[in-house]
Amino acid sequence: MGSQRTRPRPWVHTNHTIKGGAEYRLDSWTDRNSRGAQGILNFSPNETGLPYLQTSSIGGQTVGFAYASFLLGQADTASVNAVQDPQWRKPAWGLFLQDTWKLTPKLTLDYGLRWDWQTEGHEIHYRTSMFGPTIQNPSAGNLPGGLVYEGYGAGRCNCTFSHGYPYAIAPRLGVAYQIDSKTVFRAGWGVSYGQVPTYFYITNGTLLGVGFNSIAFSNPQFGAAAATLSQGLQYDHSQLYAVTLNPGLVPYPGQLNSPNYFIDPNSGRPPRIMQWSVGFQREVTNSLMVEANWVGNRGAWISQPSGIFAANTLVNLNAINPATLATKGIDPTTSAGQSLLLSTFASGKPQAAGFNAPYAGYPMTATLAQSLRPYPQFGNIPLVWAPLDDSWYESLQSKITKRYSRGLTINGAFTWAKAEANPAGTVNNVYNRGVNKSITSYDQPFVFNVGYTYEIPTISQNKFIRAIESGWTTGGILSYAAGLPIPTPTATTNQSSLWFQNTLMNRVAGQPLYLKNPNDGIDPNAQFAWNAAAWANPTAGTWGTAAPYYADFRYQRHPNEQMSLGRTFRIREKMSLQIRAEFFNIFNRVYLANPSTTAPTQPQATNSKGVPTSGWGYINPTSAASSPYYPRNGQLVARFTF
Repeated sequence: MGSQRTRPRPWVHTNHTIKGGAEYRLDSWTDRNSRGAQGILNFSPNETGLPYLQTSSIGGQTVGFAYASFLLGQADTASVNAVQDPQWRKPAWGLFLQDTWKLTPKLTLDYGLRWDWQTEGHEIHYRTSMFGPTIQNPSAGNLPGGLVYEGYGAGRCNCTFSHGYPYAIAPRLGVAYQIDSKTVFRAGWGVSYGQVPTYFYITNGTLLGVGFNSIAFSNPQFGAAAATLSQGLQYDHSQLYAVTLNPGLVPYPGQLNSPNYFIDPNSGRPPRIMQWSVGFQREVTNSLMVEANWVGNRGAWISQPSGIFAANTLVNLNAINPATLATKGIDPTTSAGQSLLLSTFASGKPQAAGFNAPYAGYPMTATLAQSLRPYPQFGNIPLVWAPLDDSWYESLQSKITKRYSRGLTINGAFTWAKAEANPAGTVNNVYNRGVNKSITSYDQPFVFNVGYTYEIPTISQNKFIRAIESGWTTGGILSYAAGLPIPTPTATTNQSSLWFQNTLMNRVAGQPLYLKNPNDGIDPNAQFAWNAAAWANPTAGTWGTAAPYYADFRYQRHPNEQMSLGRTFRIREKMSLQIRAEFFNIFNRVYLANPSTTAPTQPQATNSKGVPTSGWGYINPTSAASSPYYPRNGQLVARFTF
C-alpha cells in the first residue's frame, strides 16, 4: 500500500486562515496463492473394495479401507491448481480548501469544500472475470448470463468493472459564537465521503478463465484409480495457465453452478454521510463545565456488508420475482402450486403442466422453480459492493466535566439516540425494500457513562506518615445502557426453495414478546425468557412483513462497572513505580447467557422436573455471558517509568 499527500499550510490574511491540500493514494494487494499447486490426492475405500458390492455394507461394515488404498498408491480423485499471483490496485485522489473567518471577536465561521475520486480499481493485468447479465452463455443454450472479462482487446469487455464517481463534492460549514464570557454556541453541518470497500482475497477459485486454472482427475469407474503415486499426476502444464476468455465456462455440463460474483458497476461510488451538530457549552463554575448537543447524520450509498461475497443486500440477482409466477399461472400460496414448483423434471410433472427444460443439457434432477429463475443455469449469484444501503442517526448528547478539585475529576455523559438502517439486518423481502428498514443491531436509546479519578490527599504533617499516605489514586468507569436489539427470527417455511430467498417470521399482534423479562430477574431452571406465540410463519409462498429489529425486544441490560486502586512510588526525579489493582464487574452482577434463538416453531422443551432444556427463549444456566461480562475479576498491574 502506498500513498502521497501534501501537508496543509495555512495562509493567514487579515482575519482569514486558509488551508488547502491534495492527496493521492494507491492501495495495492498482492495475493500469491500456491495452495494445491503441488497436487492434492484423495484416497477412499473404493480402490480396495469389491466392485460388485461397491459401497454396500455387510454386517454394518463396508469393504475397503482408505489407508490400504494409500499403501497401494491408488488415489480415488486428485487435482492440481495453478499458482495464483494477482495484484489489485486501487487509486484515489482528494482535494480540499478551507477557510476560518473570524468575523468578530465573538463570532467565527468555518467553511470549506473537499472533492474525492476513487474506484475499486482493477487487477494490474486485468486478470478478472465476473457474471455478465446480458452475456449469451453457450453452455446454457445461449441464455443470458455468462462470464464477462475485464480489460481491453478481443474477448474482453473493453471496460473496467468498477467505475469512479466524479461528483463526490463535500461542503462543510461551522459556526462558533460566544454568547457571554461563560457560554458558547456551536453548530456545524457537512457532507463527507467514506472509503469504498476493500477487495479482501481475490483468489481461491474466483479468477475464472483468465489463466489460473485447476485440473481435476476423477476415477473412470468404481475402484479404478484416478491417479497413482508411482506415476504422479499426468497433465499438460500449459493447461494450468491457458487463458480461455470463455463466456460459457460455467455451468459445467449437466450441472447448476454459480459464477464467481457480480461487481456492481457503481461500486466505485463512495458512501455519503451528511452530518450536523448544534449545541451549547456553559461554564457553571471555574471547575464545572456542562454541554448539550443535538447530533445526527444521514448515510446513503453504503455497501453492506463490505465482504466480497455479500449475501445480506437489497438485491438477489437470481431470486424468482412473484410477477414471474403470476404470468406462468402458478399460485405459490397453494399446496398444488408449491408441489409443482418443487417437482423435478425427472418426475415428469413440469412437462405435464406444459413446462419444458430451459435449455438442452439442463439437469433433469433440478426443480421447476430452478428453471424459472432469471438465470436458471446458475444457483445464487454473489453480489459485490452494491451501494444501495441507507442509514439514519439522531441523538441528544449531554456531558458534564468536573475538573481537578482537591484531587477529584469526574466526567459524565448521557446520550439519547436512535440508529436506523435499510437493511438493518437480515433482508426480509428483496421486492419490498421499505419493510427492511428498522433500528440497527447496535441501537441503544439510552447510554450513560461516568468516569472518575481521585488522588487521595495527604493529611498528616509527619513525613513518615505522609510517605505512606501519598501517591494513592482510585478511579473507575461506570457504563449503563439499554440492551441491544434481538433479531427477528427467520421463517421456517420452504420460502428459500420457492423463491430462493429467505424471509422473516411475522410478529403476532397482541402477544407479549417476553414471558419473563431478563432485566426483572429470571430463573433459567424454571422459566423461558421469550414468548414463542409472539411469532408466526407467514403464509407459505408469501413474504414476511416484520422488521429486522424492534425497539421493544432487547437482550438483557449489561451494566459495565470497572474500578481501580493504585499507588505510585517515587524512586527519584525521573523514576517511579506504579502498582495498580483493576477490578471488573466490581459489584459481581449476574449476567446470564443470551436466550436461545432456536426457531419459535420448535417446542419449548422441559425435562421431567419441568426444567427448561431447549427452545425459543431458553437460557442455559451453566453458561455465563461472554466477555466482558464475566463474574467479578481483577488483575494486578505494575508499571515502571524511567
